[in-house]
Amino acid sequence: MLFLDLPPMHWDETQLLYHAMGRLGIEALALTGTIEPYVCVGFSQGVPVEIDRDWCRANDIGVFRREIGGGTVFIDRDQLLIQLVLRRDRPDVPAGQANFFQRFLGPLVECYRALGIDAGFHPVNDLLVGGRKISGTGGGEIGDCNVLATNILLDFDSGRMAGALRCPSEQFRKAVLEGIRENLTTVRRELGSAPPVPKLKRLLREGYEALLGPLEPSGLPYQVEAEMERIRAELFHRRWMSDTGARKKWREVKLREGSYVAQFPSERGDVLVEVRDGKVASAAPVGGPPDGRDLGALKGMEYDGEQILNRISRMATC
Repeated sequence: MLFLDLPPMHWDETQLLYHAMGRLGIEALALTGTIEPYVCVGFSQGVPVEIDRDWCRANDIGVFRREIGGGTVFIDRDQLLIQLVLRRDRPDVPAGQANFFQRFLGPLVECYRALGIDAGFHPVNDLLVGGRKISGTGGGEIGDCNVLATNILLDFDSGRMAGALRCPSEQFRKAVLEGIRENLTTVRRELGSAPPVPKLKRLLREGYEALLGPLEPSGLPYQVEAEMERIRAELFHRRWMSDTGARKKWREVKLREGSYVAQFPSERGDVLVEVRDGKVASAAPVGGPPDGRDLGALKGMEYDGEQILNRISRMATC
């Protein structure tokens, strides 16, 4: 199994890398970073639904849609990217998505703890510190391999993340920005400064070698580089990038497991809902004062978008 300690790459290459290794069936742990900022949406999402392409274009933010799951993430120089590619027929790959994430995020948890950050795994794929998320993780199948893509957040630009998202109202965007700041933390936020990247890479390599066995240092293999170029056109094709994914009747942004900001359409005006720990924490009309609906009745409801939409629709007809 290869260990790729790579310098920062152009933004698209950071994503093409694990796609290429997965398709080629090359097992590896790759550590890298991006030169330019970009946003990346998951397989089940659609760029037209999730991303404000005009804003990203005006602010030199790249846009990528990956073939593995997870939510929308903003990636820039303040992150160390961690990509683990494993063949699915390995005997040490556990069944079940949550089990897979828990096992192979383990070395990242230990890396944070070695830095003095008390990170812990929270199903399905979150690492939390004091209830705040400290990594963005996605995973899935590419070729004959399972892929885990995660990161170490040295710092995070909440404003650019909120700016890149397609928001149905400025009220929604403001709630998302506040939610990111409330639900996300970073190494600098926890420690006051960031340790040298070589130290982080050493800790990660040691952790994954303890879990998987010896890793063979390697540069970027020629066949992987060639495959990255071959699949570039496919992963940037208009049909792939314009697919809307599993579109919902409402707009939601997931901040971490159990925490969301959502805006629901209604004949009497849209409703902004904020969710914490899986339950509605607040609900308010968008763009105006209270309109006579008892939106407070939504508070405490389990977060189920269809049920909330139906409840709001019944309010609109009363």
